[in-house]
Amino acid sequence: MTQADVVVVGAGALGLATAAALRLAGRDVVVLAPEEISASALAAGMLAPAFESALDGIPSPDAAILRHARDLWTDFADQTGVELYRDGAEWRGPEAEAMAGRLGDLGFAAHQDGATVFTPEDWRLDARGTLAALSRGIERRFGRLTQLEPVPEGWRLTDDRNVVSVARQVVLATGWAPLSCGVSLPPIHPIRGQAVRVSGPCPAHVVRATGVYVVPQGDGGAIIGATMEEGRNDLVPDPDVTARLLSLARKACPELEVAAVVSAYAGVRGASLDGWPYAGLLMPGLGVALAPRRSGWLLAALVAGEVVRALEGRDPGPHAARMSPGRFA
Repeated sequence: MTQADVVVVGAGALGLATAAALRLAGRDVVVLAPEEISASALAAGMLAPAFESALDGIPSPDAAILRHARDLWTDFADQTGVELYRDGAEWRGPEAEAMAGRLGDLGFAAHQDGATVFTPEDWRLDARGTLAALSRGIERRFGRLTQLEPVPEGWRLTDDRNVVSVARQVVLATGWAPLSCGVSLPPIHPIRGQAVRVSGPCPAHVVRATGVYVVPQGDGGAIIGATMEEGRNDLVPDPDVTARLLSLARKACPELEVAAVVSAYAGVRGASLDGWPYAGLLMPGLGVALAPRRSGWLLAALVAGEVVRALEGRDPGPHAARMSPGRFA
């Protein structure tokens, strides 16, 4: 049996951001997660409050929360060694005037030039590099949680290798998959997203168009994505979807005509009933950081801060009620 101060179960964007925030708060943290690639590692890494709000029809108050979530990354990235790319994003397509109007109505800076609209308000990060940065200084244990039960010292965790740990506090950041560990989570449903990674010439900043986005990567090439397939949790990419994404991306970015396909893949995210994540206490000593829909990286610093405040008994942040794990009870 091993002892721990805090165990974070899950090593995606929300799990590792929460673990890093706890470490910055002076806590000793252990991360428990399977030895497999998370959906966060496959993501394009967009911190995109402007276009996500405009494309999803999000009202101004909610768009302001997403902008706040992006802004929290400034200090969080400095503290954790994460590199942010603040090079903006561009819309290309026939609806440029309408898009510029939507962005302006939501309070985002935007400049229209013919059939393009540029906003400096959408940033990005390298997903895999960020996961590595957030992991620095944190003990990692490989395994899948199979049992979680309260004990006088806090919580007893058992993994699929029959390793038992006792932690004063636990944070569940396990993604979309249902847990069979004896704890009931708030409702989460899967959303599958398919993407394509290419090498070769690509745009210098994020490009968005109807049905597609293109995000340059720090190691060269780009990620083209992504679909939103409600209720699907399979990971086998559909060749027809790959072809459609490539066609739309090359129409928006002619330089991609000579780009080579490196891989086509699918990942699964978790989503709540209202699209906002769960961040806070499920019960005393047990926190959750779950269900960010498709904005896991954008919301990671916000979620991490709220979970740390809840675990340490601090005053909640201004958006705690929106992300409360018990809001559907």
